[in-house]
Amino acid sequence: MKLKNEKKSKDNRKKLLIVGGISLFTILGGTLAYFTTSSNLVNVFNTAKYETQIVEKFVSPDNWTPGTTTDKAIKVTNRGSIDMALRATYTEKWVNANGEQLSLSDSENNTAAIIHFDNSWAKSEDGYYYYGSKEELTKLSPEQTSSSFITGVTFNENIKANLNTDVSEDGKTITITSTGNGYDDAVYTLTVKIDTIQYDQANNVW
Repeated sequence: MKLKNEKKSKDNRKKLLIVGGISLFTILGGTLAYFTTSSNLVNVFNTAKYETQIVEKFVSPDNWTPGTTTDKAIKVTNRGSIDMALRATYTEKWVNANGEQLSLSDSENNTAAIIHFDNSWAKSEDGYYYYGSKEELTKLSPEQTSSSFITGVTFNENIKANLNTDVSEDGKTITITSTGNGYDDAVYTLTVKIDTIQYDQANNVW
């Protein structure tokens, strides 16, 4: 009987120790404190300003005649804060008085409109004219202005009017009129496209 009581007493002490340990752990755990910090690092990125100004000087002629040159200027100014590169291309169209599109050259292979380009722009195999050249682009720095892509257009002096000739019955009156099928009384449209790109990416994109 005594042994049973002693064993029981030991078991009770173990239980008390375990409970006490849990209680102590709970108390210690509940009172743990720690140091902490949190910081925000603010980084501001100011992007470059990319701004292009294209200025054209051109007066459309009302009576453009063969052998006449009409001045035309197209210049690009870099109004941004980074260097840029330039390229240009163009398309032409002739439409006669009857509303039909004409070839750019006549039957004798005379180019109807002769475009004059500035030497600072070089034509590449891809059809574009590059400011400088495709292999060595000219850098247009902020606030710089390029030379003019085109300086003028000449109506070829060898182009002849397409005419009808009527003679009166008595042969005393000769009337010459335009057929409306040729380059006389026609409309010539020149459309120029200018591309710009930041200079350090030009070779990767173009």
